[in-house]
Parts: sequence; C-alpha cells; structure tokens
Amino acid sequence: MTLQLENKLSELDRLLDSAEAFLDSHGVPLPMQYKIKLALDEMFSNIVLYGYKPGDPPDTILVAMTLLGNTFSAILNDGGIPFNPLEKENANIDLPVEERPIGGLGIHLVKKISHDLHYERRENRNVFCFCIEVT
Repeated sequence: MTLQLENKLSELDRLLDSAEAFLDSHGVPLPMQYKIKLALDEMFSNIVLYGYKPGDPPDTILVAMTLLGNTFSAILNDGGIPFNPLEKENANIDLPVEERPIGGLGIHLVKKISHDLHYERRENRNVFCFCIEVT
C-alpha cells in the first residue's frame, strides 16, 4: 500500500486509518497494530513538525507499507531538510523526567521496537525505512 500525503499534521489521521485497514486486512493482531501505528505516527509527525522551514512550499510525503511473511515494513519518503534519524543520539531514559531534554523520545522508541532500520538521502529526499517483526 502506498499513500501520498501532504506535509500537514491533518494528514496523520488518514495515515493511521489507512495503516489500520491495511493491518486488519492482513490479520495483524491489535497489540502489534498499536506498535506499528505508534511508529508511523512518530516518524510522520517528526517529518511534518521538524522537516520543513516556515514558508517552504507544500510537499508530498510518500508512505509505502508492506507485509512480507512476518515482517511489516514502512518507507517514508519526504522532501524536507536532510535528517538521518539513525544518527540521533538515543534518549537517556535513565534520567528523571524533569532532567531529560525535550525531544528524541519518539525516534528512540522507533529504534527500540524495530528490528531493521535504513536511511538514505536520495534525489534530494529523505528515505527512511523501518521494519517490525509481527508476532
């Protein structure tokens, strides 16, 4: 399944509804659907909120989802500023909440629940892929 979404937070519901329909059609258990939709939510939201500067022209974010065997894969392709989430330092979750810096927890979570992650900058676009083992 491939979606073309505008770089607006209002598109998040469409992404999550489409992901749910896709996962339901493949019989993915609800607890796994929650993890997958959480990862999609975090990555899409980060792209929209931090990937573009004020005044940038509208852009299309492409999201491709596949399920091969027991592996769910999502590829997010956006024309925002270059950003490799794999280079983002993991959040220090051992610090008390009041001492933790703001940000980075969503990417940390996606790294923890995914078993395979890839990033590349291709044709002036960010291409990020994560895979989650469906159990």
